[in-house]
Amino acid sequence: MLPCWHCPIACRRDPVAMLPDWFTPDSHPAPPPAPLFDWLCAEGSLTQRLTEAGNQDFHVQLLEQCQQPARQDEALALAVQLNEAVWAREVLLHTDGAARVFARTVAPLSALGSAAMELNKLGTTSLGHLLFRNPQISRGPIEISQYPAHWLPAEYKANGLWARRSHFSDGQLQLLVCEVFLQGWPCAGT
Repeated sequence: MLPCWHCPIACRRDPVAMLPDWFTPDSHPAPPPAPLFDWLCAEGSLTQRLTEAGNQDFHVQLLEQCQQPARQDEALALAVQLNEAVWAREVLLHTDGAARVFARTVAPLSALGSAAMELNKLGTTSLGHLLFRNPQISRGPIEISQYPAHWLPAEYKANGLWARRSHFSDGQLQLLVCEVFLQGWPCAGT
């Protein structure tokens, strides 16, 4: 696994800019309107929902997978030190002919060796396929926030995009999964 200084996307980030302000959906002071709010709050597999909404046209584009320093919000959620090295995977989820969601998953390096899932070998496999098929993995509450544009891949940078994140655990492995809905998704009526 490459350390963060070899990761092209991680190196373009501005660590001083705005941080997300995570809330559970029912406590957010200014949530987005439907249908986006409905997509953010959905408890099931986003992979499955995107596949169905895109007429079975779904695939994962791996952007990077490497060690990176934990961001402030990630460190707090995973109970690790700020800037502690974590395993990070960034992907684009495509459906209906275009990228619809940017997803970032992080996990403490200390938990990777004990994980039943071989995270380093995921490639373009959807993490959701694995998480929602394993009954030993539990999901914590969904939290929502607007997502900092400077954390997005250059082609998809936009202010005001909404994200959700959840903590997944099997007792040893801890994963923080963040999913950012890109401009134009969800389409009306989905």
